[in-house]
Amino acid sequence: MGSSCSCSHTTVTQIHVVKPEPFAQPCQAAGAGSSKQPHVPVETRPVFELHNEANKKALALGLKDKTWDKVRGDIQALVDGRERDREPDLYSQSGARSEGIFKLSEDKVVNSARYQEVLSELQPGELWKDPDFPPAPASLTYEEVPPPAIQWLRASQLHPAACFMEDGVSKGDIIQGELGDCWFWASVATILHSRKLIEKVIPPGQTITERKIYTALFRFRFWQFGSWVEVLVDDFLPTHNGRLIYARSAAGNEFWPSLLEKAFAKLHGSYRAIEGGWTLDALTDLTGGVGEMYRIRDFTGHLEQLYSHLATASRKKAFIACGTSRRTESEQSGREDGLVAGHAYSITAVKKLTTPRGRVPLVRILNPWGCGQSMEWTGDWSDDSPLWDEIPLWTRESFGFTKKEDGEFWMKFDDFCERFANVTVLTLGPDFYCDGSTDAGSLLEVKGQWVSGVNAGGCRNNLLMYPSNPQHPITIRETRGQEAAEDEGCSVMVCLLQKFIRGKRRPEPGMNPIGIQVYKSGDPKTPLTAELLVRQREVSDSGPYVAQRSVNLRCQLSAGSYTIIPSTFNPGTPGDYMLRIFSGSPVQLHQGHHLSACPL
Repeated sequence: MGSSCSCSHTTVTQIHVVKPEPFAQPCQAAGAGSSKQPHVPVETRPVFELHNEANKKALALGLKDKTWDKVRGDIQALVDGRERDREPDLYSQSGARSEGIFKLSEDKVVNSARYQEVLSELQPGELWKDPDFPPAPASLTYEEVPPPAIQWLRASQLHPAACFMEDGVSKGDIIQGELGDCWFWASVATILHSRKLIEKVIPPGQTITERKIYTALFRFRFWQFGSWVEVLVDDFLPTHNGRLIYARSAAGNEFWPSLLEKAFAKLHGSYRAIEGGWTLDALTDLTGGVGEMYRIRDFTGHLEQLYSHLATASRKKAFIACGTSRRTESEQSGREDGLVAGHAYSITAVKKLTTPRGRVPLVRILNPWGCGQSMEWTGDWSDDSPLWDEIPLWTRESFGFTKKEDGEFWMKFDDFCERFANVTVLTLGPDFYCDGSTDAGSLLEVKGQWVSGVNAGGCRNNLLMYPSNPQHPITIRETRGQEAAEDEGCSVMVCLLQKFIRGKRRPEPGMNPIGIQVYKSGDPKTPLTAELLVRQREVSDSGPYVAQRSVNLRCQLSAGSYTIIPSTFNPGTPGDYMLRIFSGSPVQLHQGHHLSACPL
């Protein structure tokens, strides 16, 4: 690593219990169910994982320490799907099974007019200074005591040939710096293979040029709660002794990583607010897609199933990230293997290599800390592993092996599963069958609120209060050919997101355990009651309530009427939420019950 590899910070690892069965049986079929009411489980809150281990490595290297809201978008028109042999399209991924794929609501950009307003207000030769995120301690941290000896310098002061971006973006550009936002940078590295997606997040045409036309005004976009939000920043960056302390580019004169990180920090209130997080959340912010996190230990005895899923997802251009546990295998055994505990990585390839001993399943992983072999895996199939000497040079090159100190390395899948704790897979639309591809169909989006004393009924453990939760009736209509395929039904995926403001963390996120249930219902105009629910089980649910930003539910539903109920685990818990209802065929969303409008 370079001198910026200090990582004195904490990282959150998201826990999402997913059993291996979904890959074989991706959707839960609707049924009558039992009238017995089970106790509703809740997952314990994931804990912060300390990076004391990373500090030790850094020191060893001499490094520094009331009415419903409108349905947004209605049913979106289908767009043509295509195989992804060439550059990925922004709102599609390869492997779509029919003639159409989802078109997410990409057109609306919040705050987009502000950019032109600021430009028109600047005098000739004037450099913009952001009044909302000034070069001041409050932009660094929400804590009372800011980091010492920090000086804010403009990009043009840091390099005489400063530029915004040189020859595009690449995973080799990123060096994380001292801020504990590996979860964000692993996600950025994960999406870099999609040029159009990067151009959505980083609008093209931005430059750092001679002063007479340079304005120091930059813009970036992040997906937040159903819309793309444009964030403006100036080019003041925090430094110590004239050197950047946070993210930077491997090319000393390139500043897009530093400014992108600043925009993400501004979105959440401060740099400190983005320390520690989930790759699933960052990937969602960067794509507007739908993802899952899988806990590797849940696949014990079924690792080949997990590998097959990841290989298919990688081949179909899904976005994949992973994270180590708080204690790595090397620390438990006293060995040094180059991996960092409680750290987020990007997975850049999953495929099998033909060797003299047979085909070996491998995974290529990228450490967002950037350059430095000391931060790469040092075991079998690492850059310096003698196992590569047995492979012909042309095979190595075509396979994608390069021996560079760039933070990227190969691992045998068995070693990966022993040392990593979780894997996140995200697609730009719904993945009904858990195979890493975006499937065809329709999308409905609706926002709402849980209001304490009004409609925050909690889970089914309190069945008298539970029906007061927001209820969203839907109708699935019979389509042509459905009689012949009645057993299959309509593929449905419901994603529940809760609004979460990281800037209010003191000292940890306050996300509520959330869950979703789907019930068979009669008249959509009539809400479900406790008297009815005591005799009726849900036809599908999202599993244990989990304190994370989003949870998903997959099921197969036959033609008929159903009611979706999103809820928090505890009654009386307020919050904003958003439902994204993906379906293999058009679904009608009716006027809901017990709804409170969510501010846009």
